[in-house]
Amino acid sequence: MNEFASNNLDLCESGGHQRERDLALLGGEPTVPSGRITPWPATQTEHLDALREVVDSGKYHRVNHPIVADLEQDLATWTGKWKVRAVGSGTAAIHIELDYFKGRGEQVVTAALNWPGAVGPIAISGLQPDFVDVDMNLAGIDQDAAADRFGPGVGAVLITHLFGNNIRVPDARSAARAEGIAVIDDVCQSIGAIKAIANGAYIDTDALALSGNGAKHLGAGELGFVITEDKDLIEHVDCVSLTSSSRNGDRTFSPSSAGYNYRPNVFSSSIAKMRLSNLETQLQIRRNNGKILWEMIRDLSGIFPLFDPSDCNQSMLSFPLRIEPEALGFGPGPTARDTIVKLLQAEGVPVLIWLRKPVFEYLPNIAKDWKAADFPNTVKLLDTMFCVSEIAPPNEAGVMELYAEAFHRVWTALSKFGPKISNIMTTVWTS
Repeated sequence: MNEFASNNLDLCESGGHQRERDLALLGGEPTVPSGRITPWPATQTEHLDALREVVDSGKYHRVNHPIVADLEQDLATWTGKWKVRAVGSGTAAIHIELDYFKGRGEQVVTAALNWPGAVGPIAISGLQPDFVDVDMNLAGIDQDAAADRFGPGVGAVLITHLFGNNIRVPDARSAARAEGIAVIDDVCQSIGAIKAIANGAYIDTDALALSGNGAKHLGAGELGFVITEDKDLIEHVDCVSLTSSSRNGDRTFSPSSAGYNYRPNVFSSSIAKMRLSNLETQLQIRRNNGKILWEMIRDLSGIFPLFDPSDCNQSMLSFPLRIEPEALGFGPGPTARDTIVKLLQAEGVPVLIWLRKPVFEYLPNIAKDWKAADFPNTVKLLDTMFCVSEIAPPNEAGVMELYAEAFHRVWTALSKFGPKISNIMTTVWTS
């Protein structure tokens, strides 16, 4: 415990009266005052200037709009390596990349703990997912399990980087290369992974898919990017998506498009272009906030980071954690996590449970072919993980201190009452 530890819970197991500093869910004042947190995408009046630039251009669409072209070039420059093509979403980018590589094999190896928008494009491309489990430290694909699946019929491995984590998995990448399997990285939640984050080098990949969604680092609306060194893949974007205008400005439809409407939104592109100029600062503040918060809660019993605190290149989209229910006196399953989330939310901390099921259970067309029990790490994380969602600027150290105070307040209650806190909560709600 540190200075944020609280001993102010004084609720008798028999239903005694709360004191002024009781848990907020039990009638006390929330630790984080209303209005103290700025939710992402942290709207600013200067964003109106970006949108006005689109209005003043007289054109609200076109893949060759100057704002879109400038954004593609600016992002390519920021990466220091890759070519970039803007599309409609991160999901669109994954679909285009899978479509390009589908001739290598009909199976795509990927993690069972995943986002439906990342895995859905596998079936859209006429391919079959082959799920493997994840590691317990970063919620990334288990590279040994993935390598064991590589062989005839596997055309690609889709590596998803959740929460801003960098999923380097060098052994899986090397194994894929040996088998001629395409490596695709879903970095929609981890924009920093398109930089040199592997001991000063870039990750070994054929393509990366990035999102500019309003919840992501570019916080722009609906937008995505195909990122690669392969110029033929860049050109393949127009073979999958309608352009309605050629790259040189002529008004013509592509004669060979698959007809998907994956064109980038120009208004979203204008916001992304503006945010890109301050992206390094945004990332550093996210990392600093994550470091501050972890240092203040790391000694709490049964709590673990679902990120690498030593990774200075982590993108920290959110602040992911997991708990060990047994260390808090709970049995296996989601009860401990769900209790903690409710208590923290009442304290004003922006925590959420992002996923509750393996990705295939969100996709009816493939759900019947897979069983959650075959992925024990995935199931355990789904029962025990949660995120602090608002970690981005302009939120700063003072906000992180309030979060930490709330964590300590909740953990004090847990250490005193253990699983009985759930019964106390129910008693208070119904009294």
